[in-house]
Amino acid sequence: MITSQEYKHLVRRQERIERELGVLREVVKQEAGEALIRPAVLKRWEKISRDLDHGKGRTFSSPAKMRQWLKRL
Repeated sequence: MITSQEYKHLVRRQERIERELGVLREVVKQEAGEALIRPAVLKRWEKISRDLDHGKGRTFSSPAKMRQWLKRL
């Protein structure tokens, strides 16, 4: 069970990550252009974005695990 303060912290963190993911997506689109992004990768990114929009976040046990996940994108 988490406290309301912890919950609010998690919500703020989730919102920050969603904003950063949106910025990252825009940068990648501008730099590489959608034509250069494989359809499978684009589909995976859209699924992640859709999940975040529906409140399904991702949690990581450490910053290293988060970096590892981001590299696999």
